[in-house]
Amino acid sequence: TLIEDIIHQSNGNSTLDSIHVGGNAAHAPYHNKGFLTTPIRQIKSSDENSLGLISNFAVYCVNGEYPPNDSYENLLEWVKEYLPIDYYLILKSTKLLSPLLPYRRAFDDRKHVELLGRKWPRNYVLVGDSMCVFNPKNGQGMTHACRQAQQLNEVFKEKYQLKDISFIYNRRAASISEECWLGSTTNDWAVPTLKVINTDIYGKTNTYQRSEDSSSIYPQPKTPLFMQFLQWYTYWLIKCAAQSGELTTAFIHVVFQEKSPYSLLQPKFFFKILYASLSHNFNLSKFFD
Repeated sequence: TLIEDIIHQSNGNSTLDSIHVGGNAAHAPYHNKGFLTTPIRQIKSSDENSLGLISNFAVYCVNGEYPPNDSYENLLEWVKEYLPIDYYLILKSTKLLSPLLPYRRAFDDRKHVELLGRKWPRNYVLVGDSMCVFNPKNGQGMTHACRQAQQLNEVFKEKYQLKDISFIYNRRAASISEECWLGSTTNDWAVPTLKVINTDIYGKTNTYQRSEDSSSIYPQPKTPLFMQFLQWYTYWLIKCAAQSGELTTAFIHVVFQEKSPYSLLQPKFFFKILYASLSHNFNLSKFFD
């Protein structure tokens, strides 16, 4: 993953100039390269070609692939070759404010503190990465930590007894982690080299790993049925969002953690996505044209 701060400059294309939030999602194992740009704030500029917008962008890969991080020029050439031309044009017309920031520790790690109930140590809480670490490609970590800190503040405001605070906070914080966890691990479960390490509440550890090597000492992990559903749903949600402003807006609210991922499962979205998938797989559109 490469993250950088930029100032958007006009490239003469009004359609691209109007894109403040955009991206090209990676989907393992067949489409392993992605791009995302999000705005930070507006600025005043004397440059007539400036759009007056500071943004950051992320160029990322999954499934063991990596974009170049030695120079911006090489990254541009890589984007030009592997991503839709629109993203190359956006990056080419931007002014850089920061160096490339590579990050290759792409893993997910979660502590299910809520499972311990009142056995959890009193007056001791975990916040942010100490409770749950996410693959950075989705950019969830800081918001996740801030939401948990806000939740801890709410618990204090409700004036519970000190001995109960950890127990109450763990349950609430875990629900925040669960939302982010689903967003981070859904696509990761499709990676052909996936490794899963599970430690139960008694300290017993089991390791599973996907491998084409028959001599592997670890059993193959089985993708949970719900995760298979989420992989299918996310793929078609992004396809449909490209044609629906309402669905795009709802998706952006979830990406920025302003709404729960489950808000994307409401009937008006679910049936639109289901129809798109069925139409593609069974060529149903010919019956409705």
